[in-house]
Amino acid sequence: MDRMIYYVFLSIFFIITMWYFLAFYSPKYLFPYPHTVFYASIDLITKMDLLENLLYSTIRVAIGYVIGVFLGIGLGVLILLSRLIRSLLYPIVTFIVITPSFAFIPLLMIWIGLNDWLAITAIIICTAFPIIYAFMSSHKYIDRELIEAARIYGATDTYIAIHIILPLSITHLATILRYEAGHSWRLGFVTEYIALSNGLGALMMYAYSTLRVDEVIALLIIIGLLTYIFQQTITLIENKLLKKWYIT
Repeated sequence: MDRMIYYVFLSIFFIITMWYFLAFYSPKYLFPYPHTVFYASIDLITKMDLLENLLYSTIRVAIGYVIGVFLGIGLGVLILLSRLIRSLLYPIVTFIVITPSFAFIPLLMIWIGLNDWLAITAIIICTAFPIIYAFMSSHKYIDRELIEAARIYGATDTYIAIHIILPLSITHLATILRYEAGHSWRLGFVTEYIALSNGLGALMMYAYSTLRVDEVIALLIIIGLLTYIFQQTITLIENKLLKKWYIT
């Protein structure tokens, strides 16, 4: 652990040193010094712009991701219990999964309008369908005879879903959940950037339009840190679930 902390600080020191070196030989309006970016961050915080827009973005991402996860798991389990439903929906789910998430934004702008639910719905779509697809693919790893045996002994679909399907699928879902946690922030950010008037994406758009490169870089760093924290939180929850089901 101490060695890891040492390498983290060493990496940060190297990045800041190289940053100062590059900034020294670059036009300041294109590549500002690290301390200039730091002052820009403080300025954003003191003007309450950052905290207010951060709250908007966090609420949208949290709502969209949570709804997407529960919707994806619920529909995924339901589809996994029925071979007929899985066969019928597989082409549709596959099409949505392989289509870039950002491609849905213009259509959602027309259907939903320029409001909070635009970003939330986009995040729900990008979160739920990869999870559903993961469940549909995980049937290869789940012994159908195990499910049929449970039904013979009187197990309900709810019991099968909680005690058989979820524990056997969680290891395959873990990577999807972590990836979609980061992708939710990216998609929410882009939606705010091109369509909404508040949130970190909108704040970035304003910084770009006023050529505030220091604020643009500050927001990039903040978005990266938020995405990392969100993914680590999801990883922590996953580890607790894995321990609950005795999966290591």
